[in-house]
Amino acid sequence: MPIRSLDAYWYSFPAVLGDLLYFGTAGGQEMSLGFYAFNRHTGKLVWNQQSKVKWTRDIDEMVDYFYRNVEILDFLAPTVWNDTVIFTGGDNVARAFDAKTGIVQWEHNFNMPVASAPTIAGSAVYFGIMGDEDTPPQFVCLRARDGMRLWSMETEGALLSAPVIAGKRIIFGTDKNVFYVLEQVF
Repeated sequence: MPIRSLDAYWYSFPAVLGDLLYFGTAGGQEMSLGFYAFNRHTGKLVWNQQSKVKWTRDIDEMVDYFYRNVEILDFLAPTVWNDTVIFTGGDNVARAFDAKTGIVQWEHNFNMPVASAPTIAGSAVYFGIMGDEDTPPQFVCLRARDGMRLWSMETEGALLSAPVIAGKRIIFGTDKNVFYVLEQVF
């Protein structure tokens, strides 16, 4: 398998669907995000999408946040639902791509940066959103098919890792040492 250089300084955990391996990257001169699908047997690039980081906050503040938390953050790790690959890239956008072609299926923009990788349960996508001095962090649920917000709830602290699904429960912790167990939400 060939070794590739993607000009990135952040590589996500991968996801696999059939013969394809998906992952995300952050890097480049202007902090761009890359979304990739490779054939997991041959290493051949199947599709790639690039996006400029979309933040509503000061770029220096967000870059500082990224570097301060780079060892614990798992955003950009994709999740797969049917033939859709969903990424939350650490900026203000959740993105969904066609798993085979890489064509954008939907994007959902938020006022604050996404704080965790997504988790799928049933037909819903779950992840955390950062807060600030005026807005508390949130736990968000989107419909996987079209990215429509189904519900959200304020949390004490931000999620910095993907929520875990256990039976009919969603479990997650926050950076304020608060542990949540939600029951029968999907």
